[in-house]
Amino acid sequence: MSGSTSQGRGAIVVGFSMSTSSQNAVRWAAAEAERHKTGLCIVHAFRLPQLGQPVQHDVDDLLHNEASALLSRIAESTRRDHPHLQITARLIQKAPVNALGDESVGVLTVVGARESGRLAAAILGSVASAVATANPVPVAVVHPDHPLHGTGPVVVGIDGSAGSSAAIGFTFAEAALRNTELLAVHAGDQSVKEGDPADHPPLSGPDAVEHEESAVLSEALAEWCAKYPGVVVTQAVQRGKAVTVLLEHSRSASIVVVGRRPRGEFEAFVMGSTSRSLIAHSPCPVVIVRSRETDDK
Repeated sequence: MSGSTSQGRGAIVVGFSMSTSSQNAVRWAAAEAERHKTGLCIVHAFRLPQLGQPVQHDVDDLLHNEASALLSRIAESTRRDHPHLQITARLIQKAPVNALGDESVGVLTVVGARESGRLAAAILGSVASAVATANPVPVAVVHPDHPLHGTGPVVVGIDGSAGSSAAIGFTFAEAALRNTELLAVHAGDQSVKEGDPADHPPLSGPDAVEHEESAVLSEALAEWCAKYPGVVVTQAVQRGKAVTVLLEHSRSASIVVVGRRPRGEFEAFVMGSTSRSLIAHSPCPVVIVRSRETDDK
């Protein structure tokens, strides 16, 4: 089960299991690997029963053989659909989260989420959630019903923090690669607080707040606009909860990108109830990008 993936930028890694969500994740990852002109590494991790559990004598060989056969089938199926794509299939006897973390040295790691909707918001799936939280490279979470070939803009959520920078850079690169528009979204409560000084009306009104936040958004994008002059950028500063605003834009998006804060804390758009709702309900894949500050820790 091998095939060279040494193409300079590293392969896209996708986790595979028997679930429908992981099968769609493999198909989506294969399409992305072709788009990125890189290889695809399909990782199937499995764990043997814990010591002390009653098992048959040759259970180790049985589980290994079943896992190997399953991986071989999905690898061969993917090769038939993508005959020019370099594919590696990796069978690893290790916890899936650890296996994917060890293998994730490329441009993107892809995982499937078990369900969409309310159920996914409650239990996103331990593997998808853990990989999205700790993986060293950007992670795309794909649902069974996500389209394989999205044609809409790439959407990025920005809160003005340093943690947004890596997500912005990733989004610009994706927009350029897909030859599509980039939509940069900043959302928040822009209402006027009670008790604002009456003698400072220019700074306390909602229009002034929106103007200031538009300036923050423009500043965050300026460096990347200069690096990618061919990417058409639309800015959206909107009132409301971040997840509500991003979900609204995700209906017409190909992917939604969000960043992660240093020290393992996700920024306002990601992880916690907001991120779980976004990942659970988005009609397109959600990509979580680790910040440079986190990488330096």
